[in-house]
Amino acid sequence: MPLPPQVRRITVVALAVAYPLFAHGASLLESPGLTVAGVAILAAAILVRPLTEGRRWAWLATPAAALAIVGLWRIDAAALVLYLPPILLNVFLAWLFGHTLLRSSTPLIERLVRLLQPPGEPPEPAIVHYARRLTTIWTALFVLLAAVNLGLAACVAPGGLLEAASIRAPLSVSREAWSLFANVLNYAILVVFFLLEYAYRRRRFPGRPYRNLADFLRRAAAAGPALAATFSASPAPTGRPDERGKQQSLETMIDVPMDHPSFAGHFPGRPTLPGVVLLEHVIEAAEKRLGYPLRVVEMPWVKFQAPLAPGDSAAIRLRLEAEMLHFEVRRGAARVAQGVFRITAGRKPA
Repeated sequence: MPLPPQVRRITVVALAVAYPLFAHGASLLESPGLTVAGVAILAAAILVRPLTEGRRWAWLATPAAALAIVGLWRIDAAALVLYLPPILLNVFLAWLFGHTLLRSSTPLIERLVRLLQPPGEPPEPAIVHYARRLTTIWTALFVLLAAVNLGLAACVAPGGLLEAASIRAPLSVSREAWSLFANVLNYAILVVFFLLEYAYRRRRFPGRPYRNLADFLRRAAAAGPALAATFSASPAPTGRPDERGKQQSLETMIDVPMDHPSFAGHFPGRPTLPGVVLLEHVIEAAEKRLGYPLRVVEMPWVKFQAPLAPGDSAAIRLRLEAEMLHFEVRRGAARVAQGVFRITAGRKPA
């Protein structure tokens, strides 16, 4: 039986906090038992969610992970596994923030800023610019921490990564010094940077829609699912519902009339289809293809990238996953818009 989401989150957080403590203790005490326990906690933190969700691969991976841990313990190599999490975590976070800085994407922190805005109130340009720069800074920090963790792990003596590969390290780092940085200072640097940045942000942008740090963390956590949805906002190619009926991918075309009434004032001399009208077309297209009316609950994320002019034709690609409607509008090879609606079904026809 799946664990309730709150219990599952608490379990994952508890395991994630316990891991660096066990890893640091194992390094200081040179304890094989704590080393194996740390590796086991790490495996549990990775597998607990898919296990409680009944994922077949997780149930197959669990005995394999147990056998691997026993094998590493028997050959006295379990300690090598402890070098990887600080490196891989920072590499993953650098990618998570960094790939949203591409020109075709929206910076991660800008996405969060938009989600935290009150409905109907776009963020001011200054905070949007700040969010992009802050995404860049976080990316650089994660790259730096990954590089430092890799360099220290490589130079640990005895038992570092270079020594395991029979390569002489250019300098010698004690296991205790590596562990102090990887399992303590690494996370302390992130927390301190976050707190300093939050204090600076509150001074520079005092009108943000949260009262204090606790309120910001609460709102950011609540926006987590919608933020995650923005990472799959580009719909997949047209297809049929999957075998469980949980996902549908659809595609349709729209033609922009030459005499659409919105062109009268938008804009004189350069008529462009307003974004709100385009979004109405997206919902209408979804209702037509699905066969029943939809009600928009919220729009976690949207980005307009190119205009539609009188007489243009565009393809609307839709992907419905549970209550999240992902959409993409393209005019030929050019992406016009993309985003996510949270929807509920209206009255279905009899």
